[in-house]
Amino acid sequence: MNFLSRSFCGLFLLVCAAMGVGAQGVGSLAGEKLPVVPYPAEIVAGNEDFCVADRQCVNVSSKEAEDVFAVSTFTSDFKNVNWNVKNGKGKCKGNITIARPGNDRNADEIIKNAGLKPDASNKEAYVLFADRDGVVIEAYTAAGVFYGIQTLRQLTYEDASGNLKVRAVKISDAPALKYRWLMDDWNRGPIPNVEYVKKQIRILSEYKINGYCIYGENIFESKKYPQINMRGAVVTPEEVKELVEYGKKYHVELVPQQECLGHMHYTLREGGFDDIAERPRGQIVSPAVERTYTFLNDYLGEIVPSFESDFVHVGCDEAFELGLGKSKDMVRELGLDGTFFKHLQRVCGLPAIKDKKVLFWADVAENKKDIDLSVLPDNAVAVAWDYLARGNYEYYLPQIARNKVPFFVAPGAFWATRIFPDFNSHFVNIRNFVRDGKKYGAEGMLCCNWDDMGEDLFDVGWYGVAFGAACAWQKEQETSIDDYKNAFDWAFYRNLYGHVFSQSIDSIADAQRPLGSIVQVDWAYSVPFEEAGASYQNAIQNTGRMEELRSTIANNYAALRRSKSLARHHASTLDAVLFDARRLGFVYAKASLAAGLSKRYDDFCNDDDNGRAINTALYDIMMPQCGLVGSLRDFTMELKDWHHDLWMNENRRISSAVLVRSSSVWQLDKISSLFSVLMINASLYPVRTPR
Repeated sequence: MNFLSRSFCGLFLLVCAAMGVGAQGVGSLAGEKLPVVPYPAEIVAGNEDFCVADRQCVNVSSKEAEDVFAVSTFTSDFKNVNWNVKNGKGKCKGNITIARPGNDRNADEIIKNAGLKPDASNKEAYVLFADRDGVVIEAYTAAGVFYGIQTLRQLTYEDASGNLKVRAVKISDAPALKYRWLMDDWNRGPIPNVEYVKKQIRILSEYKINGYCIYGENIFESKKYPQINMRGAVVTPEEVKELVEYGKKYHVELVPQQECLGHMHYTLREGGFDDIAERPRGQIVSPAVERTYTFLNDYLGEIVPSFESDFVHVGCDEAFELGLGKSKDMVRELGLDGTFFKHLQRVCGLPAIKDKKVLFWADVAENKKDIDLSVLPDNAVAVAWDYLARGNYEYYLPQIARNKVPFFVAPGAFWATRIFPDFNSHFVNIRNFVRDGKKYGAEGMLCCNWDDMGEDLFDVGWYGVAFGAACAWQKEQETSIDDYKNAFDWAFYRNLYGHVFSQSIDSIADAQRPLGSIVQVDWAYSVPFEEAGASYQNAIQNTGRMEELRSTIANNYAALRRSKSLARHHASTLDAVLFDARRLGFVYAKASLAAGLSKRYDDFCNDDDNGRAINTALYDIMMPQCGLVGSLRDFTMELKDWHHDLWMNENRRISSAVLVRSSSVWQLDKISSLFSVLMINASLYPVRTPR
């Protein structure tokens, strides 16, 4: 992030005023409720902020290389300051000091006098004190120092005069949940490139996420079974090791997830695997076949060594075919649950992972208050998943807690098939699921991003991801959605001039609600002249609010574009948000244009004005540059090119094949050409009765 130069600050404020950007809080982090995400466990705002000098000294009293690196994440935000980072002790007054308790007497005294005491029992805890005389951060570990500095980044701002300041504050902070992870689906279309994953790691670490779980079915490279890997869609051990090392610097642990029961169709469709499939070319491997476990052990043995995590996730959800094929007799004898548990015992005991903590999807426990989980292996960790907004998750968590099984909760930050995420539903899901997880003793949160339809751009989802980070870190049982929204513009984009980003994103997402469902990807790429496309247009038209909702999306899209310059941090993520907003707007525009086409066709068929209505209708519909069909064509050309550019920025080349799905929209070009022919030869075609 590069803050505006001081000479430009006054002009910038005038521009903001001209754009109608709210002035509340301009030039300071005013008020008691500071816009910090996640919000610290204990925080008291002071009165006189620390003014950063043009040449500012930062003392790294610990002399630890990890602490020096953590400081670089702060200083790189403010390139107009001449930073002097000293690897050693120095005077605290007038400076920023990073210390470990006991290695800097002056820092220890300042922290003590402030009434603060670092928590030695939590390796991620830190304390931070800032006043007009300086800033001191203390923690016992590198992780604690790192998280203290991430908070410092959000407390540093430019005032109305262009002076860089640190908000006067006293903070004692530590996480509520030990494990705060994100899961990213790498197997349903988008396979992120290495540089984009590094960007994800950097941003995740800012909001104190400490784990990144890679979901795979057949993407991890296999030397023993190379036929399961698609050309160009392979994650190599070398790439994993590079990312593991990169994650260490940011205190983000990389964790592998490899499905070991269901969702194995990409493997089972290949020749040579019929013997381990429950049913030929089916979805699940069979627990009734011994070679199933030979294969799983071989493949996990190739995947796990590249990761340094104590954890491995083996999936095992949605085994819908269990008992329908080779395991029919086993299920008859043991029941579905018994067969599942026997399979999980075998998987957890495989030599490749027997020394790991083994995460598994725990849908086996849903709605089963009396389930006996004592049969689970000692190294098993249940992951309760549910991506729907519910008032509570009592149908799921009490039985896991009663059985004293270590567990995570897994809400959804955003997920597949949707053009634009329904963030307010995601917020309720994340807030309530993490709240109930804390209540029942969850060890962690695994916030999920699924790409089932292969259309998603990850950058559109940070609004949900950062909220998940807040819920998992913050001490209170239930995190305030309103407080988060009020903080988001500053905490994520460093926009101190109102809440245009959170408000516009909310308004765009909520424009889907009158439909009674969230707009799916198919709605964008359906042809309005076909049955399915017509049904989508009718659903929008039948709301009675089509033009109102279309205008809402368009106006908020425009607000985001106008305000992009206000994003002085993570501005690149707005491109994906803008694209998805534009694509959602296209769905409503199609409905509006379809209504216009219907009206013109009615005029065409019912002409009683000596051909004038026919000529007008033909002109409006068919003119290549200004006709209604031409407008649909122009929209699709814009969206396809834009999607491709954004896609390639995040993902590997092979995954761009998913964009072929949008090729159906190019039928509009053919339809436009057909109408042009009709216009030339109109007299040769009978007019049909309008429908």
